[in-house]
Amino acid sequence: MVATGGVLIIQAVHEEYVDAADWVALSRADEVAERARLGTLPPRLPVVDEGETVVQVVRDGTVVTSSKNLPVTTRLPLPDQPSGDRTVAEVADIAGLGGGPYRTTVVDIRTPDGPATVLVAVSTEDGEDIVESAVRIGSIGLVFLMLPMSLLLWVAVGRTLAPVEAIRERAAVISADHLSERVPEPPVNDEIGRLARTINAMLARLDAAADQQRRFLADAAHELRSPVASLRAQLETALPPGRGPAALNPDDLLADTLRLQAIVDQLLQLARIEDGSGRAVRVPVDLDDTVATVVTARDLEAQGRGVTVDTTEVVPVQVVGDPALLEQVVRNLVDNAVRHAEREVRVSLDAREGMAVLTVDDDGPGIPVEHRTDVFRRFTRLDDARDRDGGGVGLGLAIVADIVAAHGGSVVALSSPAGGARLQVTLPASAVTTGPAPDAPGSMDRGQDVR
Repeated sequence: MVATGGVLIIQAVHEEYVDAADWVALSRADEVAERARLGTLPPRLPVVDEGETVVQVVRDGTVVTSSKNLPVTTRLPLPDQPSGDRTVAEVADIAGLGGGPYRTTVVDIRTPDGPATVLVAVSTEDGEDIVESAVRIGSIGLVFLMLPMSLLLWVAVGRTLAPVEAIRERAAVISADHLSERVPEPPVNDEIGRLARTINAMLARLDAAADQQRRFLADAAHELRSPVASLRAQLETALPPGRGPAALNPDDLLADTLRLQAIVDQLLQLARIEDGSGRAVRVPVDLDDTVATVVTARDLEAQGRGVTVDTTEVVPVQVVGDPALLEQVVRNLVDNAVRHAEREVRVSLDAREGMAVLTVDDDGPGIPVEHRTDVFRRFTRLDDARDRDGGGVGLGLAIVADIVAAHGGSVVALSSPAGGARLQVTLPASAVTTGPAPDAPGSMDRGQDVR
């Protein structure tokens, strides 16, 4: 870059010097030509420009006059050109003069004594010398300039790329077993710094996903171990006499089998939601009808537990989504509330600012504040829900959270006015009708409430 700039500057200076020489030659030629037309040419023309300019007037091959710095006998070479033309050219050397090269201007004129030719030559030797000196000095200077510049550039590039090399070295040792490692982040907020932070953010996401997968596998193994062990123990009791008790409890075997089946089914459903197969259907869904269907289906179970399910605050609200998955959301929320309620579960549904809000309250023990996020994680069961007869496997609310997120909504755990837990789902509403419809669950009388 520096060398190119220097060459361009030298070339510009040379062109300026040549243009100046041409201007001097043209001016001098016009001046002499005017005097020749008037017939006032002296035998010898005065010298200008410290002798760098020579002038000669020729008529019919004879020198009429010339400048005093040009010998009278010296005949300057004339171009072969038509009468009346003007030629500007560069001549490397003029015999008998030296000091070339020259910029020459030749003008054909008419004088009182007949046609004549004016020739003016301006030496550009000084300009050539200046250019040569500039090239020589510039070359020497460039050598001495490039050495420190190269060193400085090498140091600067090394310092700039050092963070990249550090990132590369750290990234080379990070594997699936060491996702907690992070690449070093430069303190400056430049492209390399942003790259390092982006890589670390990606590693954090991968680490979180891997950790979640590890926890999931560990929890799944733990949850599956108990029913399998129970099945084994009870089956061993069915061995022939002499190898153990012959008593067999079909009810326990069926309960453990159903529990194992529920775990497998829920894990499969979670997997389908995550890989996208659970989010394929998108149709209008009357969420109030879904609530009525689920509550009716849970009638006997609620009655057996002595729990009333109140749906008087359910109004018609329509959303867009997968009917089966949305029914699963309502079913899991109602099952969770019925399982933990003392006497009553309240289900409400309304529309707020274009969002459908489904709320399920119970009067059970509630959810401590510190666990209101954990309950939506897989295999999370609070201490009061760990009983095998009354508690679930810790996947119901995790499925709710995944389905709701797949539909662009959210779910939160709060305190219920009834004293227990409130689980509230918010989904984008497609169409809203306020007020209870004739067949809506909210129109059921107390005798129809599920217990």
